[in-house]
Amino acid sequence: MSRPTEQIRSRQARTVGPDAMAAPPAVRSAQPAGLRQQNLSAIMRAVMAHGPVARVDLAAITGMATGTITKLTAELAEAGLLREQDTVANTHPGRPRVPVTIDERTHRVVGIHIGLVRTNLGLVDLTGRLVAQLTLPHRRRGFGAVVAQAVDGVHQLVEGHTDAVIGVGASIGGWVDAQGRVREHPVLGWRDVPLRDALYDALSLPTSVDSSFRALVLAERWLGAASGLRHLVHLFVGNVVGAGLLLDGNVYRGAASAAGALDHLPVDGRAEQPCQCGRYDCLHVVAGDLAVLSVARAEGLVPARGTVDHLIAAARGGDKRAHQLLARRARQVGTAAGTLIEVLDPQMIVIGGGVVDAPEYLEFVREGCRRYLADKRPVDVDSLVQASSFGTHDISVSSAAVLLDEVYRDPAGYVPALRDLRYG
Repeated sequence: MSRPTEQIRSRQARTVGPDAMAAPPAVRSAQPAGLRQQNLSAIMRAVMAHGPVARVDLAAITGMATGTITKLTAELAEAGLLREQDTVANTHPGRPRVPVTIDERTHRVVGIHIGLVRTNLGLVDLTGRLVAQLTLPHRRRGFGAVVAQAVDGVHQLVEGHTDAVIGVGASIGGWVDAQGRVREHPVLGWRDVPLRDALYDALSLPTSVDSSFRALVLAERWLGAASGLRHLVHLFVGNVVGAGLLLDGNVYRGAASAAGALDHLPVDGRAEQPCQCGRYDCLHVVAGDLAVLSVARAEGLVPARGTVDHLIAAARGGDKRAHQLLARRARQVGTAAGTLIEVLDPQMIVIGGGVVDAPEYLEFVREGCRRYLADKRPVDVDSLVQASSFGTHDISVSSAAVLLDEVYRDPAGYVPALRDLRYG
């Protein structure tokens, strides 16, 4: 057993205990929450959204009594989840206000994003700041090989930080169910594989797994430009396509955790090759990265192993055909965005993936969206359609958000020291 693994297992045995070791966190966090858990969660979420914030203002935001706020923020501070900042100017009689903020110094979360050609790993603090990162190109794409590579990467990443790591968040494209099983990932060729259990068994750390689409909408909700919004869509178009849906403040998964699948959403245009369903206008075969690269290679715009980055470089270098291909794809994604706006009426729709790897093509997405909505209802597309806060290199941050969301919902469940702290 490697030294990092020994440290992780030793820490878990000391701080989490046998009950938590026996069941992954999603099972524990699904149990009914007590009043204390709800209050701790409300404080953490309010500080994340509004902090730094004085305790008296925190009481107003959460609706709790100031005495309760004082006691619980003291517990959270002792557990390393909150800390005090410098005193702010006092405009009211009485003692100066001392704001509290999230303590980014103590605890860490590992984020793992499994993509088509690489796995991105990040060590992230409780505010979502990336502390360290690692990118591992896939040697093989089988389930066992990719998981083993990711586990080795985690050991390497957390060296020197082991005692600070409180859990792992992982994300992957495709259909991921509530138990963290990848029910289907057509591009990788995975079907019904237990990703969460495999990572948990190997690392013995609380682990939460979800689709990359839901991970991205969580990251935008907690850490991105959409902070504070309750109705949000994150539309991702890359090697895989799909949408994360935040409806009335909650991530919508659907009855079988399949909500947000957009592979077969019809858009403008006709693909060179039919979708497996037989149609030629499905989003993923018209506008996905693989479809666009297939056209680019056939037209000699990129080399045989060329990537979207090569196509973008060609467009920026003055190749009109490359530019037209990327602009057409962006307009088609705009059609998909317009459809989601029409159906779901979000406060914002965030666009991520290869379609906006070159930010200048966001305007073409907006153009396609305007065209689709022109005869339907008036929409301020410029403010409604925004680029993701998380690019290719920050995808591990969104993966960590899967676990951070659980931590903010049940801080005592992930920071065991908090369970024994009860003042007054």
